[in-house]
Amino acid sequence: MNYRRITGFLLVSILTLTPFLFSGCGDKGTVIPYKLTLEIWGVFDDSGNFADINTGYIGSNPRVEKVIYKKIASNPREFEKELIDAFASGNGPDAFYFSNSWLKKHENKIAAMPNSESFLTKHKNDFVDVVSQDFFKEGEVFALPLYCDTLALYYNKHSLNQAGITAPPKTWDEVKKQTKALTKIDEFGNITQSAIALGRSKAPGAINRSSDILILMMLQNGANLSNRDSIDFSASDTSVDPGVNALDFYTQFAKADLDVYTWSNKMHYSDDAFQDGEVAMIIGYPYKYDQLKKSAPKLNFEIAPVPQLNLDNKVNFANYWGLAVAKSKNIPADARYTNKDRVSEAWKYISFLTTKSAGSGNDPTKIYLDRTNKIAARKDLIEEQKKEAFRGLFAEQALTAKSWVVPDEVAADDILADAIDEVSGGESSVKDALDRAAARLKAIWK
Repeated sequence: MNYRRITGFLLVSILTLTPFLFSGCGDKGTVIPYKLTLEIWGVFDDSGNFADINTGYIGSNPRVEKVIYKKIASNPREFEKELIDAFASGNGPDAFYFSNSWLKKHENKIAAMPNSESFLTKHKNDFVDVVSQDFFKEGEVFALPLYCDTLALYYNKHSLNQAGITAPPKTWDEVKKQTKALTKIDEFGNITQSAIALGRSKAPGAINRSSDILILMMLQNGANLSNRDSIDFSASDTSVDPGVNALDFYTQFAKADLDVYTWSNKMHYSDDAFQDGEVAMIIGYPYKYDQLKKSAPKLNFEIAPVPQLNLDNKVNFANYWGLAVAKSKNIPADARYTNKDRVSEAWKYISFLTTKSAGSGNDPTKIYLDRTNKIAARKDLIEEQKKEAFRGLFAEQALTAKSWVVPDEVAADDILADAIDEVSGGESSVKDALDRAAARLKAIWK
């Protein structure tokens, strides 16, 4: 009799509890622990930069079975196209590299960090200021960076020594003075040695990163380029016109009737000209350093901070990538996790990769930066890098870096390049060229 009572009690208990034990199965389950694979898509970086970091993360998070990193392209334009095609088919990555200029353009494709408010309360001030403008919006986090690149001055020590110049220019006024000493022009009017690659944009006589250099000059002149809803090259001080001032200054170096004339459409591509000793100075990003060391090992060059308009109010230009999470993707029919779970796990991984955990012995960000020789976006690591000869220069510049909000970086580059060459080629006045550029840029917003 007791046996029957006990058996009956157990049967009733099982029937009663069964719906609760398996209630998660209908919505792919949160009661039964899931294991998922995170796929990360990148540009530039090889998988080896993350292999041991990812292995360590898998060991610390039982819900993640694998972290697969794929280098999709080395060209940002190709990478963006691959991403868009993948999102259209629903087979994109869980997380991916996200340009600091992409938020306005691709915000509808990414998922904000869950509990962003709590994260920002703890970590907002951990990063350089430009990160807030580029990746944080209305209290939400849309991406987080591993590094932050800025423009710097690369100069040929031999050329400066031969001209009797003891130090590279710190300001644009000094650039103009040194240009006169460094430029060599033969009897036929041909430039045999250029002082600095400024003045033009597209081939012939193409200058690498000409649009970025122009934007840098605009920002230094006071242009407010952080508006997410429109483009405006002006400043709050109506007595100055940052856009006009910057474009006028930049193009002077390609005008043969001016005393700072140092660049023409007969020049080689700026990076090649520097490598071959045909130009004394160029402006470029940190990765250019390692490229030059490999391609021109005998070139006697160094780097210096990018010239400033005002040394008491330094402004630098930031161009970098973060990591963002895809808003949605196809989930396997037999998966025990939801898209919400996937987003949550992808953000946990990005947070692990980019922020410093209290009491953590290994810092994934530092491991990555040391491995790639890149510049920190986190202030605590900038403090460490400031002591270094190469990264220290760029690390300090990151603290005063700004960027501009643009819906389509590729189109914007072409538009600004056209404006530069219209002026340097004598086809247009500075103001007319800039007005046309502004009108074309405004059309992108619409």
